[in-house]
Amino acid sequence: MKALLGGVLLLATLAAGSAFGYVQDSEWRDWRRAEIRERMHERAMAMRDRARYRHETRSEAHRLRQEMARERRELVREQVRQRREMTREMRREFRRDFNRVY
Repeated sequence: MKALLGGVLLLATLAAGSAFGYVQDSEWRDWRRAEIRERMHERAMAMRDRARYRHETRSEAHRLRQEMARERRELVREQVRQRREMTREMRREFRRDFNRVY
């Protein structure tokens, strides 16, 4: 009888300890989940920031390439215009000089 009573008492003590431990563990699990959720949020924000930085860098590089191409086209246009103007001027002078002779 004493063994049975001791076994029941031991079982009750273990059950109470398990219940208390579960309550304590559930709070710890909730705290741990919140901590993990916060870390995941920070990681997601960092990934967004990196993606935004990469996008801005690529956009800036693209804008600079377009600007350089535009400047190069304008330079070529200006050279062609000057060459055309020079050719017209030479033809005018040629006509003016040789029209007197004929």
